[in-house]
Amino acid sequence: MNEIRNILIGFQLDPEKSQICYYDRKNQEPISISTKVGSSLYDFPASLCKIKGKEEWHFGREAEYFGSQPGGITVVKPYDLWQGTDCLMIDKRLYEPWELLEIFFRESLKLLGVHDLIRSVSSLMITCRQLSQTFVNNIRQALEHMGFSRDVCHIQDYDESFFYYTLYQKPEVWMRKVALFRFHDRMVTYQELSIDRKTRPAKVYLSDPADGLLSEIPERWDQDFCRVITKNMGEDVFSSVFLIGEEFHRDWAKQSIQLLGRSRKHVFYGNNLYVKGACYGAKEKAEEKRLKEYLFMGKDLVSSNVGMEMIVQGMKVYYPLIAAGMNWYEADQECEFILDDTEELTFLLSPMEGGERKTYVMPLDSLPDRPNRTTRLHLEIRCVSPRQCMIRVSDMGFGELFPSSGLKWQESMDL
Repeated sequence: MNEIRNILIGFQLDPEKSQICYYDRKNQEPISISTKVGSSLYDFPASLCKIKGKEEWHFGREAEYFGSQPGGITVVKPYDLWQGTDCLMIDKRLYEPWELLEIFFRESLKLLGVHDLIRSVSSLMITCRQLSQTFVNNIRQALEHMGFSRDVCHIQDYDESFFYYTLYQKPEVWMRKVALFRFHDRMVTYQELSIDRKTRPAKVYLSDPADGLLSEIPERWDQDFCRVITKNMGEDVFSSVFLIGEEFHRDWAKQSIQLLGRSRKHVFYGNNLYVKGACYGAKEKAEEKRLKEYLFMGKDLVSSNVGMEMIVQGMKVYYPLIAAGMNWYEADQECEFILDDTEELTFLLSPMEGGERKTYVMPLDSLPDRPNRTTRLHLEIRCVSPRQCMIRVSDMGFGELFPSSGLKWQESMDL
């Protein structure tokens, strides 16, 4: 890797097959990083191992090797640990889940061969199968403790990575529907991407996964896959088809490939779609805004705008807090304001798709009795799911005249 600044990174965080890639500005495409120089071995398991009595850690396949040697301490199922809050005792020290994730990030990102990673990276996108509030918090805390600033680090799930990967291809690849078949063991999972161009921005949808099962007899897989194709794609018109997963091989899929190739559809194979989609996502977030005319309607999308009416410079204005159309784990806001003849907060909720605007009233019980406009509050609002916000309010007092009471209020607001 020869880039020394403004590096864009995609990182696929997966229990079995994590991968890393960077954006090659010369060739204008993501490049996968091999775990071994001169090889085409790109994926590595989410494995960690510590050498007893030393501050020496190993990840991936090296972790599996050293964990089997004397003095090697294997972290059991670290990916599961990162999903929660339980600490783990390792070599007489208690580790938080985010600390173990920080070690995994730090060791695996050494594959990039960059001396000063924190200063060199302009955008880093982590992509995972599914995201929860706790998992997101652990990822962010790990990256921030490494030294990455919040505006450099981004997170998205596999569905959104597929969206970025697809729409960064030539338009003929996605002008009509796009099919995705994902193979794992004998399971085939199907999804299709479609675009509603009647709206502005155009809305991009990805269907819910539909599973199909291949026979226990490998010689029947080709016929089984043909049935899965016919069942899911039917007679609809598609621009392209993506086939991912190591279980898929063109050697056994002769009839099914012919079936997919009808009507001159583009057919693509590979196992680095999600990590490259993350890299394109990192580029989109940091600099290009190439897809500003498209909105991905993923399951993590916040569908309502949230704001308040405030007096700013003597004028009553709408103050936005949460913007519809962003992912819930990126939707947070903090601000301070002074109360004016009220003991409650009123939030305005406006559906993204249009419709009636609703209000949510949050009473501030036991508010200190002070003259009007002498109570300053700190507001923090953060989405904890696509349909729910957590509101936290703190009394900041009003200078030396009215010290803070220390009162705090918290409520959960349904969107």
